[in-house]
Amino acid sequence: MPKIVICKNTKKHAEVIQALTNRKIDFEIVDCTKKCFKCRTSVMIKQDDNYISASTVEKLLTKLSLD
Repeated sequence: MPKIVICKNTKKHAEVIQALTNRKIDFEIVDCTKKCFKCRTSVMIKQDDNYISASTVEKLLTKLSLD
């Protein structure tokens, strides 16, 4: 399973955590992912070595590859 990292400053942080928890997806919360502007203006996570962002949590979840 891919490693998912969430910055504590990302937009809609609580919603992202709730959505991943509800889907039983493992993730880690970090202080910073070094993508501050993108992180604070969109919903963003880091999956393995790739940054994935979207305008909503629902759109972000559709972009995740959970193979």
